[in-house]
Amino acid sequence: MKTKSLKIILGIVFTTILFSCDNTLKPEKENTNNVEANAEKDKPKGKQTPAPELGTLKGKESEAFYIGANTITTFYPIAFFEDLMRGRADINAEKKTGNPRSIVNQFGLMRKLRGPEFKQIATPNNDTYYAQSFVDIAKEPLIFHIPEIEPDRYFVFQLWDPYGDTFKYLGSRTIGNKGGDYAFVGPDYKGELPENLNIVNCPYNNFAIWGRIGTLPNNNDEQKVHEIEDNLSLIFLSDYIAGNGKPAANQNFTDKRIELLIPEDLPEGLELYYKIAKALEHTPAKDLDVVLQESMKSIGYDKEGTIFDYKSLNEAQIRGLKKAALYALNLMDVTASTVGIETNGWRWSPKSGIMGNDYLFRAAWAKWYTGGNSAEEAIYMDGRTDDKGNPFDTSKKYTLHFDKDSLPRVKAFWSVSMYHLSDGSFVENEIDRYSIGNKTKGLTYNKDGSLDIFIQAEAPKESVQKSNWLPTPKEGGFYLNLRLYNPDQSLQKGTWKPPMVKVNN
Repeated sequence: MKTKSLKIILGIVFTTILFSCDNTLKPEKENTNNVEANAEKDKPKGKQTPAPELGTLKGKESEAFYIGANTITTFYPIAFFEDLMRGRADINAEKKTGNPRSIVNQFGLMRKLRGPEFKQIATPNNDTYYAQSFVDIAKEPLIFHIPEIEPDRYFVFQLWDPYGDTFKYLGSRTIGNKGGDYAFVGPDYKGELPENLNIVNCPYNNFAIWGRIGTLPNNNDEQKVHEIEDNLSLIFLSDYIAGNGKPAANQNFTDKRIELLIPEDLPEGLELYYKIAKALEHTPAKDLDVVLQESMKSIGYDKEGTIFDYKSLNEAQIRGLKKAALYALNLMDVTASTVGIETNGWRWSPKSGIMGNDYLFRAAWAKWYTGGNSAEEAIYMDGRTDDKGNPFDTSKKYTLHFDKDSLPRVKAFWSVSMYHLSDGSFVENEIDRYSIGNKTKGLTYNKDGSLDIFIQAEAPKESVQKSNWLPTPKEGGFYLNLRLYNPDQSLQKGTWKPPMVKVNN
């Protein structure tokens, strides 16, 4: 039975790999020199990974490629999760990523809305302040305190596990704005909890808290947001009961928790496989993925995937694994730009934020839309083509027109953001505008209540158009993301559609 299940799982993923990527199996004489000659060309550029030349795959190389591609597609999210945790704890985190430093079980508080300096995660938002933490509750439950927040302010604390699935929302939509204390309880905890706590059962001992705090059109609103952020707290259960208010964050624990020493003799191109083994020490495979772990033994993995014995691999296997890593990463790029439901040139997926065992989407989501919400909280619509079906071109001018009765239907707010195609970061521009929406100051509607957004590199000459201008890059590709916060069901039911982005003649 296990063998049959393994064939089904690997077959589905591998078949998708072969038919989803713009790559061909080119017959050629393969040797180590060919691999080295293509190494520089095949290196990822930004977050995008070019499809590698596969050559003729056969024997041990073919087997390693087959299993390696499935291994990375399946476990990339948890390896990336660990990378993010390490990156946030780095002493130079803010300089390197644009995100404030935070050790494990500590909030990193964004004091300003995100801009182009933030590079760590692709497709961030510019609509809310972030308060984020990477959490480890293997020791004991953690108590999260949310202060009372103004009734008209949008906020949400999204809890997502290392595989990218959202398992709980604590926010204005779900709990109101009065605040409270919430106990995060891991899967292995057997003790008791005080009755006054709101219990949140967590599927793993590791997860992320992605807090988003909306803005209000008030004077000194930034200061008010800072007050909310400063009153968030994470305290271990024992300290909560003792009443000492001791923060859960600990540098010594963090140093041990995030430690990663890449062996000097690890062949170049196999780093991700090594990171997967380290990630599996903290986040176990899902039940269905245990079948894949059996096959991973043939490429050097042992002890439920927590050890990667790269020294046991021969040259053919190493070549296969190198190609598989690049191929799987390229597949994530392809999937991110093509998966989901297309509506007037915009793509979105009802599975966003809750991927389960959809391996390809799960991996692509981790790489390109880390920590994105599920549709009940927010819908993300990815735009990459104009009304003619052509990719966006920085030399052209575009208009996004909403009729009065076709404006996004949301209970909170909506926005359209602009990103570099190469790495998913915001686009630098002369007016420091990275998104535009119904909360944008100075947004000008037409006399009939409709709205035009002007998307182009150069500033429009007319003042009305300039107030509604979303700048594109001067060169290089770009893509858009339309965000709907607390949407109604009209998109899902097909009674509302976003308009096409029209290229101006």
